[in-house]
Amino acid sequence: MILEEMYNGRFYPCETVVTDSPEYKRALKASSDLMETLSERLSKEDYKLVEELREQVSIAQCEENESHFKYGFSAGLLVQQEAHEQVQRGENK
Repeated sequence: MILEEMYNGRFYPCETVVTDSPEYKRALKASSDLMETLSERLSKEDYKLVEELREQVSIAQCEENESHFKYGFSAGLLVQQEAHEQVQRGENK
């Protein structure tokens, strides 16, 4: 049960949910190939800058994903609350 997993600290959706879409896999492969090409063409110093850029972009994306998750989860709860209120009003009529 998800509540039990959350309570026991074993609920990590950001670590366990990985997309299996073909587009995601293509983008991951293309990214890896581009990094390999850059490692061959750039100086070590310039390549380290590219790696740092990639790390910072990853941090920003994680923060953005967290915000989207929170908003989506909150929106889902609001929809559920609104549906519950409508059912309650329907029963009271």
